[in-house]
Amino acid sequence: MIGDHPYRLLVTLHDIIMMGDGWSITVPENPGARPIVQTVTEDDGKYPVFDPEFLQEALSLARDRADRVRGEISTDWPRRSTKPDHDGVVRHPLWGDESAVWYCLHCDGKITGVQIAQNLWHCPGCGASPLDIFHTAFWCEDEGNSLSPVKTDSAKDNDKPDFRVVDDRPKLEPNAEKITLLIRSALLDDATNISERLGALHAEITVDDDNDVWISLEEDLWPHDKEPIQALIVASQLGIEVELETMWSTIPFHWPGLGELTSSTSEYTQMMLEAYAKYDSSPDNDT
Repeated sequence: MIGDHPYRLLVTLHDIIMMGDGWSITVPENPGARPIVQTVTEDDGKYPVFDPEFLQEALSLARDRADRVRGEISTDWPRRSTKPDHDGVVRHPLWGDESAVWYCLHCDGKITGVQIAQNLWHCPGCGASPLDIFHTAFWCEDEGNSLSPVKTDSAKDNDKPDFRVVDDRPKLEPNAEKITLLIRSALLDDATNISERLGALHAEITVDDDNDVWISLEEDLWPHDKEPIQALIVASQLGIEVELETMWSTIPFHWPGLGELTSSTSEYTQMMLEAYAKYDSSPDNDT
């Protein structure tokens, strides 16, 4: 609690996240990055992070935890990764290479060993992680000799939080995976016996770029004259068009008509096993 306001403090991929009701504060792993304050609305007096005293205390707590996490990271690394020698040579904490000059894959920046060690091996220009820092610019023809020193904004106030408004309301964003899931579920609603249920599970459902749907139903599992009413209703609710067709393919079990006699999977399984047993005359059959 800070005053009357509860919060949770989490460590996620070495970032520190403080979360309250409708607000959060993120202190990135990168020591040179600004803290990020997120709320679901502009300043309307509802959220405590707009109170300077609350924000100062919250940032202090989050930064204290960030310092501990960064210290733990440094402890796991070789000493030479955070302590340059008299020539400015440092050792990459992941690759083990040693150099006084380093290169950022993202911004094509040339970085000194002292700079990169002080910034916990994040690019002081663009903030790229240690994964993108190399002792040679292998992506350049001259291996980085023509690259300029990384540019940093000396006027940038890294202590000042970056306020952002985010809309965290749940939104339905239909895509091929979600549409397919709903249509197949609706086909199962339409199924009245095991054969049709297998047909729903076995159906080929294709979603095009406009989110319209093509449903191919196995003719041995789904009656050719039966419309999938529930699937069409769901498609209408989603505002998408549906095309139906029948197909012939290798079905998972023989005698699809057995599935028309029951809606119980266990009963169908027993009937299917008995039917297979009649055609299996092998002496070592244990069924």
